[in-house]
Amino acid sequence: MKIVLTLLSLIVIIYTILCFINVMLSWIPGSKFTKFGRFISSICDPYMNLFSNRGWFRIRNMDFSPIISIGLLSILTSILAAISGSVKVTFGSILAMILNMVLDLLSFVLGMLFLLLLIRWITLMINKGQTNSNSIWYHLDSYLTNISRKISEIFARKYLSYQNSLLISWITILLVLIISSQLLRIIIGLCLKIPF
Repeated sequence: MKIVLTLLSLIVIIYTILCFINVMLSWIPGSKFTKFGRFISSICDPYMNLFSNRGWFRIRNMDFSPIISIGLLSILTSILAAISGSVKVTFGSILAMILNMVLDLLSFVLGMLFLLLLIRWITLMINKGQTNSNSIWYHLDSYLTNISRKISEIFARKYLSYQNSLLISWITILLVLIISSQLLRIIIGLCLKIPF
């Protein structure tokens, strides 16, 4: 039984790597239409489309379904490795793995937003608030403006400059990252103590 579970875990790891390659190919224009790209897509798309066809994993133009689909494969690998390694698998440990994946996803998304807000705030300070309409910052501002305004409206009822709303959003996301990671770690620890 241990050999079967180890082999199954290896198959899931290989499939996870193929799904990751499939995601990377989607970032390179035309690569999905090559012979290799079509082969990888034929293997991975049926599984990954289960998540990409859902609207729940899409926020504006950002699609988080690949992260969710690969994350679930990683959880399955962890469960299979735990069972084959004779580690006791309980409902609590599975729940902890799922919550850990949520924590990793939340940390990744908020961390990226945190860095973008900080970098944008610094560039605005250096350029004294000026932005060229042909720059990458101009296009990035279309996303960051909505996010930063919504976050800063929670704390300030009056109109704030873009720079100030970026700063408030940056501080807020930093606090959310710290508090949410601590809370989720406590909850994960409690889940691991569930006896069944």
